[in-house]
Amino acid sequence: MKSLMVIAAVLWGTAVSAQYWRALGRGTIGPTEIQTLYGDSISDRLLAGGTFTYIKNDNDTVLGMGQAAWNGSRWDSIAHRIAPSVLQTFWFLRFQGRLYSCGNYLFYDADGNVNLGFARLNEETQYWETLECTNPFPESGLRTLVPKEPDTTLYATGYMGSVCGYPQSCVFRYDGSAFHIWEPFNQIPDGNDNYVGTVFDFKGKTYMTCSLPDPTGPGFVSFIRWNGSSWEHVPGWNTLSPIKDISIHNDTLYVAGTFSLADGGPGNLVAAFDGENWSDLGEGLSYPPVPMSGAALDLEWWHNDLLACGRFTKAGNADCTGIAKWDGHKWCGFAGVINDAYGNNARLTDMAIWRDSLYVCGGIGSIDGVPVRQVAQWIGGDAVGECSTVGIHEVAAPLAELAVTPLADPGQWTIHFPHAANWTLEVYDAAGQQVLSQQSNGVNMEVDLSKAASGIYMFRAVNGTDALLSAKVVRP
Repeated sequence: MKSLMVIAAVLWGTAVSAQYWRALGRGTIGPTEIQTLYGDSISDRLLAGGTFTYIKNDNDTVLGMGQAAWNGSRWDSIAHRIAPSVLQTFWFLRFQGRLYSCGNYLFYDADGNVNLGFARLNEETQYWETLECTNPFPESGLRTLVPKEPDTTLYATGYMGSVCGYPQSCVFRYDGSAFHIWEPFNQIPDGNDNYVGTVFDFKGKTYMTCSLPDPTGPGFVSFIRWNGSSWEHVPGWNTLSPIKDISIHNDTLYVAGTFSLADGGPGNLVAAFDGENWSDLGEGLSYPPVPMSGAALDLEWWHNDLLACGRFTKAGNADCTGIAKWDGHKWCGFAGVINDAYGNNARLTDMAIWRDSLYVCGGIGSIDGVPVRQVAQWIGGDAVGECSTVGIHEVAAPLAELAVTPLADPGQWTIHFPHAANWTLEVYDAAGQQVLSQQSNGVNMEVDLSKAASGIYMFRAVNGTDALLSAKVVRP
């Protein structure tokens, strides 16, 4: 028995690490989880939220009530905390320099009223405070503050509810000092289970993820946009499957969720959008053991790569365990096998970048067989797991140039092959999505991309015996 205790102490030492990942503390107590992470550069702490009451360091246990802060060596409580019960914190964000949290928690305001769902930290007193008026419990269905990276406006969203005496709505605008009615929502038809997830601006229009009656006609919608005067469908979005996270980077919108090509989505769990057209990012992500339960839950940018985490074991055609990165051409998994407490593939719920390190959290029980509870730091440097062969890839030597002549009409070209053969031409957009494939037995072929979006396209041709030929063109 003594030897077993010694082994356990070694495994749970301060520097418990797998080869590529390092544990942060010893996790939470009971069947609870750390479900969200936030790298707070202002307080220089990694904030964690979830469903836990207590969180464990190597030598002590901290009362967190769904919230905790990691300072680089140990967990501590964030503030004089919310109601003494196991209630969930969804996430944290900074707006106008101040720290906010939202979730399914309760606390009493200064007048003794029960406040639900969101709060702002008074960093002098270290108490959470209401946002100018109480979000009433249990009447309100509003639980979330969005977007997670706000600019000039923050929104309170969720199911129907009322704040500050306003008529019920699923969306209220918040400017840092007061709530306001958001007029575009008044054009949404009434429904028993109306719900709004996030609201954000992209290329001059305001987008909304939701579950609502379609304001433009019969049926329901899960993703729509406001053009300044009316609601309209998002082009190419033909599914009711929900979006779980969004990211805007280099004038492109990236979305993650539970959608798939099979049910009318523009990709598999993840996709990119330029405002009118979608890319599926190298066939996206999937969970072959139970396809319908696959999900991408969070997106982050780190060292110019797009990171996705969730429940999936394939990124393109590469194996992975719940986390992968897209470099603009292909998917690669992260080194290390991340499992839950039962030895199955873990479901990762969130990521954060703090002090230029990557952190992940969720249903983690072990990594490469080493006990790691719920949150881990990447220490693997440039190590990668398996990479996908789907998408536009780097090659060891330059491809021979393919002769291309533009035609008079924009977006049309003539391709000149070096000789007659059974040629196959494939066309890829800048995100690595194949947009066209066609064959020719001759020496010339016409290509028509007049209906495609403006941008850079790669042409690649092969006849089965010759080396690949390639060319890049610009669709004006």
